[in-house]
Amino acid sequence: MKFLTALLLTGLALGVTGGCASRQPAGGAQGPVVSGTVNYRARIALPADAVLTLRLLDVTRPDAPAIVIAEKSVSNPGNPPIAFELPYLPGDIRAGRQIVIDARIEVAGRPRFYAEKPHPVTPDSLYRSHEVWVELTK
Repeated sequence: MKFLTALLLTGLALGVTGGCASRQPAGGAQGPVVSGTVNYRARIALPADAVLTLRLLDVTRPDAPAIVIAEKSVSNPGNPPIAFELPYLPGDIRAGRQIVIDARIEVAGRPRFYAEKPHPVTPDSLYRSHEVWVELTK
């Protein structure tokens, strides 16, 4: 009986600690990620040749070009909401910096949707899911 109790307690302990492990990003990426979805309001389906490009940018210095922290392109991303994960190096995001997510969708190599305003990422929101909205190009 003691063996059965010990076995059950060990299994319970492993189950509890297993739930505390940090979630690994999809696709085998290691390290932290900024994740969320890209959405648009237009009732237009994306064709198979659409490409979604996401960039995590440091825009702290308005008088200098943005620093690209991470960039990812997804061919044929499907229709919104389009889930994404942007892996980055832990040292690339520091306190006191202004970080944003920039998104665009191109069709046949031409801009179709873009983020009118880059989506801000704060230290408090870094590990939350982000909802990035893009607008139809004019």
